[in-house]
Amino acid sequence: MKKKEKKYGLLKGVIIFILIAIVLSWLIPTGAFAASGYTTEGLMTRVGINDLAWLFYYAMYFSIDKIMMLIVIGGLYGILVKVNAYERMVSGIAKRLEKHKKLWVVIFSVLISILTSVLTNSFVVLLFIPFIISILNRMKLDKMTIMAATFGAMIIGVLGATYGTEGIGYINEYMLVGTQTESEAINAAVLVRFGILAIGLVLFNFFILSHMRKKDKDMESTDLFVVEESESKETKKRSMIPIIVIGVLLIVLAILGYVNWGLNFGIQAFEDFNTFLTKNVKLGNDFYIIKDFLGSNMGALGTWDLFSISAIVFLFTIVLGLCYKVSFNEFVENFIAGVKKLVVPMLCVIGAFMVMITVYMSPYIATILNKILSLTDGFNLATMMLSTLILNIFHTDLGYTGYIMGAYLTTEYVDYINPIYVMLTSLYGFVQLFIPTSILLGVGLTSLNVKYKDWLKFIFKFLIGMFICLLVVFILMTLI
Repeated sequence: MKKKEKKYGLLKGVIIFILIAIVLSWLIPTGAFAASGYTTEGLMTRVGINDLAWLFYYAMYFSIDKIMMLIVIGGLYGILVKVNAYERMVSGIAKRLEKHKKLWVVIFSVLISILTSVLTNSFVVLLFIPFIISILNRMKLDKMTIMAATFGAMIIGVLGATYGTEGIGYINEYMLVGTQTESEAINAAVLVRFGILAIGLVLFNFFILSHMRKKDKDMESTDLFVVEESESKETKKRSMIPIIVIGVLLIVLAILGYVNWGLNFGIQAFEDFNTFLTKNVKLGNDFYIIKDFLGSNMGALGTWDLFSISAIVFLFTIVLGLCYKVSFNEFVENFIAGVKKLVVPMLCVIGAFMVMITVYMSPYIATILNKILSLTDGFNLATMMLSTLILNIFHTDLGYTGYIMGAYLTTEYVDYINPIYVMLTSLYGFVQLFIPTSILLGVGLTSLNVKYKDWLKFIFKFLIGMFICLLVVFILMTLI
């Protein structure tokens, strides 16, 4: 019974949040923001029984790329954990790092945060998380430390979003001011966001190391994908080279495919190369070799979506199966076994999007925000921060915030657009650290079997300290 409570506790929180969002649709009239201001007809758009199926359908639609990513990750590691070369690799790395546990926890958390902060989609980082979890597990670290150093570090990367994390592109698009380009919008306050990332990492790792000093018997080591030890010493040892090669390729593809080189750094080489391959490399008049082989939806490096890497991961999984002579039946069984481990995290993802779809079908959030913003004339830091927090609590997707508020904010508060921009991005990450509908938090807690209330106990001091730091940053930005 205890095990079930741990496993499904967060899922209960997600369901409660969905119910709260639905109930509010019965109590608050809808409204909308446009460049001209707030508009409303005072109508109620209540979410009823028939709408529940539509909520689930649209939540599946908007989350399908993330579900697909979790499926291929589950399948990849479902195959890997049955390969003795992978077990030897994990064990070997863990033994080498074990003497300096604290140092490596910090290194892992910093690398994960920076990667999340820079890549255009945080879910790509999940490719490497099960591998890191297995190493930390073999180092005999407790599951709260493992959770913080992996999934927690990812959310810190979202909090300190610089050039990356999904949704920030839409924020840029909807919050352009005058002749400002999207590239200029990104770079306008990028140093401030780098500073927030640095502050977050220092403060977060301080609390991780403080936790590591107090050993908690209830927080035993845990592994997302248990790496099986070889049953016999006589088992034929297979080479680690295929795993190493594919691992390196995935890292390279993650960086090349999900750093927007053209927009962020003005590097057009990847766009030009993609154009050359897809339009000039052909046989005859209409047989485009590379384009037809990769598929018409394959974009240039730096502009990939999750479907692009998901297809590649699935192909790499097949290659690994062939390299290690995994039979077809074993491949299917192990692949499915790996996917099953991520079913509950998938439900958390869908549930989080159901909340966003609820406030999309019944846009009462605009009415709430208008009440708050109307409390003061002009820009006010307190009302703007409160509004941003409410937005981010109900919006799973940062891009949707830009969609419904961008035009209004850039018109009404044009002189304060940079601090508002930073607020939207950093407070989005801040909220993801504690709300049950946080996708990364949900995937992490359910995968590692960490109680939601235990996570809140661990994180609340950091939240207080980080909020104070963010408040100081926002005050300075509005004054300077």
